[in-house]
Amino acid sequence: MNEVAPATGATGRFLGFFSVLIYAAFTYAGIEMVAAAAGEAENPRRNVPKAVRRSIWRILAFYVLGSFCIGCIVASNDPHLLRAQAEGAPGAARSPWVIGITNSGIKTLPSIINACILTSAVSSANAFLYTGSRYMYALAQNRQAPRVLLTCTKKYEELPYQAPYDRAILTIGHRGVPIYCVLITALIGTLTYMTVSVAGNTVFLWFANLTTVAAMLTWISLCYAFIRFRKAQAVQGVSLDDPACRAYRPRFQPYIAWTTLTYFAVLVVFNGFETFMKGNWNVNDFLVHYIGIPIFAFFILFWKFVKKTKIHKLEEVDLWSGKAEVDAMEGAWEEPVAKNWLQKMWFFIV
Repeated sequence: MNEVAPATGATGRFLGFFSVLIYAAFTYAGIEMVAAAAGEAENPRRNVPKAVRRSIWRILAFYVLGSFCIGCIVASNDPHLLRAQAEGAPGAARSPWVIGITNSGIKTLPSIINACILTSAVSSANAFLYTGSRYMYALAQNRQAPRVLLTCTKKYEELPYQAPYDRAILTIGHRGVPIYCVLITALIGTLTYMTVSVAGNTVFLWFANLTTVAAMLTWISLCYAFIRFRKAQAVQGVSLDDPACRAYRPRFQPYIAWTTLTYFAVLVVFNGFETFMKGNWNVNDFLVHYIGIPIFAFFILFWKFVKKTKIHKLEEVDLWSGKAEVDAMEGAWEEPVAKNWLQKMWFFIV
């Protein structure tokens, strides 16, 4: 295991391992977006838990197994890898997969890997464009962002919906696409043109550090909200055996939530540890690693003191808003039935 200079020995190796955890957090960021898609998904009570469960297996297959495989074919001190990093090689040129395949003497496969990486990048950008715009739209709905962001490509129209099992009438609003939210989110992508004047590797590290801290703060917030949610259930006498909780029942909770919260809190505090090591102090690096924390705290405190908001007591937490609408729609979704083995495989994947 490589050491983080100037530390040596066991300390240097531990810091090397810890630094990998920080970049791993950047890689895993975004799996929470399945919750953002629930508002526009068909049959969310069935499909969202299904997507959550399958994401775990996909992480094990693509991330954990993939990392193990790449560690087997490319050494951390591989000269091609070190040279690509030192020279700031563009794009997939410094990808361990491409380097490993090149070392194996396979001529065509690196181009295929490059195409796969490009496809994955486009898919990731599309997913974050969707979630970013929806988060912004939700902020506007909660009056935490300008109301102009509620503008959509379609006017609001009320469509009567008749649930087949209880004859209840449900009003469904179709608002189209939040166009301003999408445009603002897309404009953030233009920051990548900073690579024109600054080394691409440096800009990538800037974005990686900033987004990693933001993602970890997001997960800390999610864990805290979930812990409060479970406590509110207990205080209000809502049992997990209640039919209302049948959609998704994660195991080992809330212990996993507490563990995750603690884990990310440690990473947030120490994510810029290299900046404080002897001879490594740099103001720009310090800001990149830690500027997200005061920004996060500022918005929370600003909203709390300016808007006079308060933390709800557990017995006052609203656990039921929106549930009636989902209940009314549940009987309307048609359960897809696979007609052949190809469809069975497709339904299993998606």
